[in-house]
Amino acid sequence: MVRRALLRACAALQQAAGPSAASGAAACTRSVPAFAQLARLEQEGAIGATQAWQRCQLSTSSLAQQAALTEVPVEGNAESLLKEIDAIITNEAATAKEVADAAVSLAYMQAKGNRRLWGKVFEKAGALKSSFDAPSLSNFMWAASTAGVGHFKTLFELSGPAASMMKTLTPTQLSIVVEALGKAGAKDVEFFGQVSSQVSSNMGAFKPAELSRILWGFAAAGVEDAAFVKAVAKALSDKARDLGGSEAVQAIWGLARSRTADKPALDALVNVAKTKLDSGVDAAALAWSLGYINYKLDAATAKTMASAVQAAAPGLTPAHAIDAAWGLGVTGAGTKESVGALFSNVASAIDKAPESLDPFQVAALYEAAAMTPEAKLPEQVAAFAAKMYALADEGTKSKLPSAVLTFKEELAEAAAYGMGARYRPEIAAARKNFAVVTPDGVAMDIAVSLDNNTKFAVEAVPFQQLSSANTPLGPAAARAKLLESKGYKGVLISAADWAGLADSKAKAKYLLAAIQKALPAASSKVSGLMSAVDKPFDPYQ
Repeated sequence: MVRRALLRACAALQQAAGPSAASGAAACTRSVPAFAQLARLEQEGAIGATQAWQRCQLSTSSLAQQAALTEVPVEGNAESLLKEIDAIITNEAATAKEVADAAVSLAYMQAKGNRRLWGKVFEKAGALKSSFDAPSLSNFMWAASTAGVGHFKTLFELSGPAASMMKTLTPTQLSIVVEALGKAGAKDVEFFGQVSSQVSSNMGAFKPAELSRILWGFAAAGVEDAAFVKAVAKALSDKARDLGGSEAVQAIWGLARSRTADKPALDALVNVAKTKLDSGVDAAALAWSLGYINYKLDAATAKTMASAVQAAAPGLTPAHAIDAAWGLGVTGAGTKESVGALFSNVASAIDKAPESLDPFQVAALYEAAAMTPEAKLPEQVAAFAAKMYALADEGTKSKLPSAVLTFKEELAEAAAYGMGARYRPEIAAARKNFAVVTPDGVAMDIAVSLDNNTKFAVEAVPFQQLSSANTPLGPAAARAKLLESKGYKGVLISAADWAGLADSKAKAKYLLAAIQKALPAASSKVSGLMSAVDKPFDPYQ
């Protein structure tokens, strides 16, 4: 049976983890959701028998009743267990529960690399999608999410059965399903709409950790439900102290990705997260999340976060190291030591396999280097990052939505008008001259030199880069810091503010006011340009 394979997998892990973890793990196998919670604790290296019993909601007496499970012998090796699981899920009589148990077994055995077997599991799950009950569905979803494997089509199709059994899912089960669908990017609008209604109508029934998973799932799936996110954020801020470090970071990530700049909620969650950073990945995720939402850190929190990231740097993946360095740079928490440690990690990986990182990740590395200049990248790595930044920037521009392109066109017209151009040929010539590319390939659409010492670059900030409070998100802030490192003051123009301007004259004056605010030293010169905008234009003069 798959259950026996699961127990044997537990036994193998118990031998490695020690008797304290063993007794808790054995007891937890009678309830896979609890077993799942234990697996998370064990993966984080924070497990003991007492904590395991509490997480599994077991008393010592119930643990004693399950003690026989600790005596399950380890027979053969992992390969034999995989073959046993394979035989069961390929059986035509396999049930949805057995498929779920098989997935949990594979997740607990960390058999992510066995794509063939996982493929069979997903294929069988798709065929049996209408047969899942609430426990089996949540167990299967947990296993797929925890193992880091997925099959979009199967998981998306399982959102239908999940929606149909919404009322029977416990808060824990529902949170696990939402988290898994979010991780898979399965944006089933009907399902998430039902989740929103279900949770909103009974928010008090959900524990903070469950709300954290749900918030994360909504954000990861790209579901936009501002009212729901705000309600969950309020509930989390009220119970933030009950969250663990990973759970607090997960909630912060969810708020960041949903662009929700809820300061009271973020303050409460950050206060918890900074004192409970249990892993390097959590520290990196916290840095990235706070950078993305462009959160303003106090000095103590910045120091705590930088120290945690620095200590974790050698064990992070290159992608996580880049995320952390970028987040430290945006928040201003980066130091030579913390970011330097992260750069050492990434530089080593790039030296070994430059193709191992996505161009957009390397582009973020380039921004990180500009934001914390005292931490130096090796020369060859810096040159490679500059090329990837230019490539990523070009790729992004080629895919801009029409609304963003229109915004950028209007901004260029207003800049030309504000700088004194009036006739169409003058405006066209000014716009052409605005385009600048730095020696290392950073392109600017609207770069202006008021004099030899005063240069600025106007940057359009589309709605996608604005928070719920209409403030620029981390990507816009990082771009401004990069431009400043090249000698150009970044002038960020919000799409939300721009949309309310009536005509070309109003837009030119708004832009000039933004330039004046960003460059106080050039105030008198900009005031002269603003006065010129107010003067009537006679085309025959």
